[in-house]
Order: sequence, then structure tokens, then C-alpha cells
Amino acid sequence: MNILILTNHLVELCGSEIQVLEIYEYFKERDHNISVYANILGDPIIEYFDKNDLITNLEQINLENINFIWSQHCMVARLFQNHIHKNIDFKLISVHLSPYEMMELSSLPYMKLLDCIYVANSKETKDKLVSLGIESNNIFISSNCAPSKYLDNSIKETKLNNILVVSNHLPQEMIEATNILSKDFNVNIIGGKKAVLVTPELIKQYDMIITIGKTVQYGLLSNIPVYCYDHFGGPGFLNFENYEVAKYYNFSGRGFEKKTAEEIVLEIRENFQISVDFFNKFSKKNDFILEYFMDNLFQQNTKCILTKEKQQLLLPFVAFEKKIAELYSLMKKEQHYTGHLLLEMIKLETELNSREEKLTNFSKELYLANEKINFKESKIIKLQKEKQKLKRKLKKILIIFLLALTMLLISIYKLI
Repeated sequence: MNILILTNHLVELCGSEIQVLEIYEYFKERDHNISVYANILGDPIIEYFDKNDLITNLEQINLENINFIWSQHCMVARLFQNHIHKNIDFKLISVHLSPYEMMELSSLPYMKLLDCIYVANSKETKDKLVSLGIESNNIFISSNCAPSKYLDNSIKETKLNNILVVSNHLPQEMIEATNILSKDFNVNIIGGKKAVLVTPELIKQYDMIITIGKTVQYGLLSNIPVYCYDHFGGPGFLNFENYEVAKYYNFSGRGFEKKTAEEIVLEIRENFQISVDFFNKFSKKNDFILEYFMDNLFQQNTKCILTKEKQQLLLPFVAFEKKIAELYSLMKKEQHYTGHLLLEMIKLETELNSREEKLTNFSKELYLANEKINFKESKIIKLQKEKQKLKRKLKKILIIFLLALTMLLISIYKLI
């Protein structure tokens, strides 16, 4: 089968890019012919793709040979910008990974003209699509599913020693919390500038994960407790009470209050073992296995049949798609620059805190040294006073001795 994957950007090891990589690997393992097109391609994520499968020009795509299209962003109309085909048909998947991402939602006006299948990453996203006029029974919830290689049903009985933090936008309260936790536990933070591909081998080295989004599914499948929290806030450790609400919001942290660093640290110290019990008893892993979801998607009979007339209807949206791609490119550059500045600020703040701590320690040492000096000085003064007293006593004794000696000599002299 000939597969076409469309996405706006394929650069970072996060979000929609990881979704593309996992879908790509799913098809690759089944020996399909795959083409991946993105408006923006770059390291580090493209290192995990076969370079021959990456397309840099839409003209390289021959739709007449395509059987299946996975479209994550506003991308489909441009496939027809330079060529109207004879009647063509393929299975078309319109993928939506957020209820707020306009790059995905802006394609709905023309995707409604096509017989496509909609994929929503959560119930929250599905509800948004339904509110915009998409039929509920044509929307499949992927639950941001993860590859089955993460599946581990072994019962975990462990003490908390090693903590993994996965985030590209760690909030200040979590930075402070991890600084406190690192005094008693081994804490490793990845994401942002420290780009690392999360794998089953990586997360199995840790006793718990602090994260949101896709890495939560990795933890759920692997029986590794997850503390769900990031810049939106979050429920903390997943448990039987908060699981359904957290899942509705795609484990993004939305729907819950923010916490202080002290609250986060206290919850992790006190509730870790409770979370271990929840993950050991968790019985809904099949909801998050990518292979099950994709196999079910393939069984759907819906096909997109594009006549020449329908293809013509897509042409007015070409300029719109191009403009969105341009704006996103500018936005990503701005985000990259802002992110770089933020990381530098965090680095400087960490360095400043370290120096302040050293200065505080030095001040304490200086104070103790000063106290010792003052103590010794007071002791010296006391000894000097005692010395003066002794001198005065000796002087008096000497005077008395001399007087006595003088009197003795006078007496002897008279006797002579």
C-alpha cells in the first residue's frame, strides 16, 4: 500500500512530530511504501526517518498512486495546486491533536467537502469537532495512543529513587520543586534544549515520570507512575479519582488547579506508593495501544472519492494553506528565539541561586569564624586582665618584700 503522511513541521522530538514518527514506524514495520511531506524539515527528528521517504517538494507526490493519506495539519488543498487529476480515490484521515490548534481546525471548511475520517486525540478534541459540525460517528478517538513496545504488565514494587521529568515548557513551580527533590532523589530533566527521544529503555530506568501529554501514555502502558503536571497545571499523580477527567483533557494538565513547589514536593513524597498501586491495577491499557487503533482505522470502509469537480473546489484554499504555513514558520522562529532566551534566563537564575547559596554558606562560615575570633579575643582580653591583676599582686608582694627586707636590714644594722 502507498501511504502519504502530511504534517506542517517535522523538526523537534515532541508533540505532533512524535505522532508522525510513530505512525511512520507503524507503516514501515508492515512494509508499506511511505512518503512523508512537511513544510519544515529538520534535525533532530528526521534522523529517525529513512531519507528516501522524506519529500521536500509537493510536485514529487503522485496522488493517483496513493492509497492512504494521514493529514495532521492544513495541507490537503495544495496537493491540487498545479494539477487536477482524473477521478481518484484514497482513504483520507484528517488528524486533530488539539481542540485549540488553528492549523488543524482551519482545514475543516474544505475537509467537510471530502469523505474523510476524522481522528481526535481526546474526547475534548472530539467535542470541539462535533461543535464545529463534524458527525460524531465519523470521529475516532486515538487517545494519543503509543506503540505496543511500551507495554509492560509486570507488577512494580519499588521505592522512589529515580525521577524522570519530560517537558519542553517546565513552569517555575516545577523547576523549584525539582531543585528541592534533587536533594533526596536522582532527578533527570529532558526536553527543551536537552532533546532526547523517549524510549521504553529510557523510562524503565526510572521509578516515576513527571510530564504531560504523550509521555503519560508511555507511563500508563509501562506501569510507571506518572505525576501529570506542567505549565497548564495538573492533577498530580494519576489515580482512580482523577483519571477520567485527566484523560478527557488528553493528560494536558488542563481542568486542574496549579500547585506550589512545596505542594508538588509534598505530594510526591507522600503519594508515590498510592500511585504505584493505581498503575499496577490499571486495566485500560488497550485504549492506548497504537497498533490496535490503527488496525481498527484500516477496517473502516469510508473512502474519499475526488472527482475533478471536487478537486476544483479545493483550489481557493491553496493560498490560505500557504499563508498559514508561512505564518507558522515565522511563529516557530519567534518561539525558538523566545525559548532560547527563557532557557538562558533559567540557566542564569540557576547559576545565580547557586552563587547565592555559596555566598550564604560563605557568610555562615565567615560568621562562625568571626564568632571564633571574637571568642578568642574575649579570652585574650580576659587573660590580659588576669595577667594585669597578677602583675599588680606581684608588685604589691615585691613592695612588701622590699619593705620587710629594708626593716630587717635596719634591725640588723642597729644590733651591730
